Amino acid sequence: LKPIDELAEAAEHVAETQDLGARIEIVSNDEVGRLAAEFNAMLAALETSRQEQQRLVRDAGHELRTPLTALRTNIELLGRTPGLSNDQRSELISAADAEVKDLSSLVGEVVDLASDRHTEGPTEDLLLDETVASCVERAIRRFDVEIRLDVEPSPVQGRPAAISRAVDNLLDNAVKWGADDGPIDVKVDGGRVTVRDHGPGIDAADRDRVFDRFYRSAAARSMPGSGLGLSIVKQVVEAHGGGVFAEPAEGGGAIVGFDLS
Repeated sequence: LKPIDELAEAAEHVAETQDLGARIEIVSNDEVGRLAAEFNAMLAALETSRQEQQRLVRDAGHELRTPLTALRTNIELLGRTPGLSNDQRSELISAADAEVKDLSSLVGEVVDLASDRHTEGPTEDLLLDETVASCVERAIRRFDVEIRLDVEPSPVQGRPAAISRAVDNLLDNAVKWGADDGPIDVKVDGGRVTVRDHGPGIDAADRDRVFDRFYRSAAARSMPGSGLGLSIVKQVVEAHGGGVFAEPAEGGGAIVGFDLS
């Protein structure tokens, strides 16, 4: 019974100390050894989850400081600066309003990432081409941009709201980077969705990081956005067993998308 006692002691140690780095030495290949291996695997998964949560909180706190500081500065100027003209006051109020909107967007996206609400619930049969077409229609109305759509019937298993959110974020990204440089091209073929813009493209050094949480390239730091849009795409797609990609487009621009096939 010694291996069982060691397993019980390890479980008690984790419960008392919250030390998810603890591991049980595996000394046999029998049922007890397999149980110890499963216990170690569970601890490793919990440890990774805790590290991700801590990183999300740390990164979110860092990102929240910038709009909060700007908002506080504008409010202080409004309260402490006598003799502001109507135009100056209106400019400060508009700036504060923009910061509030940025904060609201950032908080909403942080909640999405932390709660995994777009990756919960059962999947169902859906037509990916129809889902993408609806997202494209919304984007055209919202941004008043030209989006060219090329689709083939693409039945997949998925969560409609989550897939729509992923596609919306891809379109938002394309509009931000390429709407002024030409039409946005969207293609659905099988379970693969590609969104191509004609903007400046993605530097090779940034290509592997564009789906990371809060990552913003040097070119993106002066533009609106939280750096969470594409990370939400990745979270949704990987929860559906798929993968994401970002690559340069021939003739300029970028191709960003996902594959569920």
